[in-house]
Amino acid sequence: MGWEFAMTPCRSLAIGTILLVLLLGPVDTPRAAPASTELGPNNWPATVHETVQDLLPRIPLAERMRIKTTKKDQLISLYFGLGTLIRNRYGLWRGNDKLILSACGRPCHPDDASMKIIEALWQALQD
Repeated sequence: MGWEFAMTPCRSLAIGTILLVLLLGPVDTPRAAPASTELGPNNWPATVHETVQDLLPRIPLAERMRIKTTKKDQLISLYFGLGTLIRNRYGLWRGNDKLILSACGRPCHPDDASMKIIEALWQALQD
């Protein structure tokens, strides 16, 4: 009798997840968070420009270069790391309607607004 390995659904999922990470790489996370704290409503920026101006000095040089060299059609790769940070820090889930309107030009989903901010940040780094 030898050691037997039963393939349970849980083990199958774990093995699949490991293989996916090995093949595709880990989910993008910020290497250094530009800002780790959430701003309160009294400190929320009201425009995309103000948000980008707040972000730029907080992002380490290496991370700025990584964002700058990302192709525009690949900015979605920043959605989970930088996008989550933007949505949290600038109150996009907590009622910062002015910033959402500035980003989208109309009411929109916080995820969409954060992508518009990422695009503006990327554009600022191109200039």
